[in-house]
This record gives sequence, structure tokens and C-alpha cells, in this order.
Amino acid sequence: MHYIKNPTVTEEHLQKFASNDFYIEAWQKKLKWNWGAFWLGGIFLLYRKMYLAFIIFLAANVFMLIVTSSVNLSTIEFRALFMLMLNTPLAFFINEIYLRHAEKKIEKIMKNHADDKLQDYHIRKVGGFNFFIPFTVFFVMPVCLTLLYVNLFQ
Repeated sequence: MHYIKNPTVTEEHLQKFASNDFYIEAWQKKLKWNWGAFWLGGIFLLYRKMYLAFIIFLAANVFMLIVTSSVNLSTIEFRALFMLMLNTPLAFFINEIYLRHAEKKIEKIMKNHADDKLQDYHIRKVGGFNFFIPFTVFFVMPVCLTLLYVNLFQ
């Protein structure tokens, strides 16, 4: 396919990696906008197992938080504006970033495993999505930390 830059990766590999047809269609049509990434930001990156991208996104958020706090722009309006400044490019570029991420992971699997069934297994395992990690990071951990804080400082 014309959108695949890596010659060892096929559309079938990408479909197994993404675990749905949405991304195949988005990559074929060269869709640039991803509403999930826009509204969810870092949660979306964790959901799609893009951990390095999440760390970079988190670092950008921390940087923005430090900048807004240091120049007394820590109001909710400015934080919302900076969130838009981070989520908008993420939503615009995430489909391409996810495609390159998938190609790199699939290429590594292809090099490490000669057997087709083993390749399929690892492509599906490494790709797809993970609900547990984003749920834990953004919902369970804050509740646990809040309970810990209340119990320690009350």
C-alpha cells in the first residue's frame, strides 16, 4: 500500500496490530484528525500502548504547567488553552505517529520471529490497546493518592 513506508510490513500486519479497521481506513485516506487523541490526550497514548509518546506528552504538560505557574497564568482558562495547544497537534499527527510506531514494532517482530504464527501472536500482543494502564494511571492512582494524603495529613 502507498501509505506503508516499511517494505517488510503489510496491511494485514497493520490490521492485526491496530486490532480494528479504523486505522487502516484512516491511513489509506490519509486522515489527519483523531478525535480520541484530541479529547483524551495522554490517556489515548497509553490506551494505544505508545508509552514513549506518553512520556514526551507528559513532559510537555509538566513544562506547560511550570511555565503557566511561573508567570502567574495558572487560571483554569490558561490551563485549558495550553491543553488545547498540546492536544490539537497530537490529534492532527497521531494517526501518522501511530502508523510509524506500528511499522517499527512489526519490523522488530518480523526480525525476531521466523514462524508466521509466532509473528501473528506477537503482533497482536504488542499492538492493540490496553485499558488497564490508562484506567490505573488516571483513575485508580489519583484515588489512592488522595486517600493516602487524607490519611497521612488529617
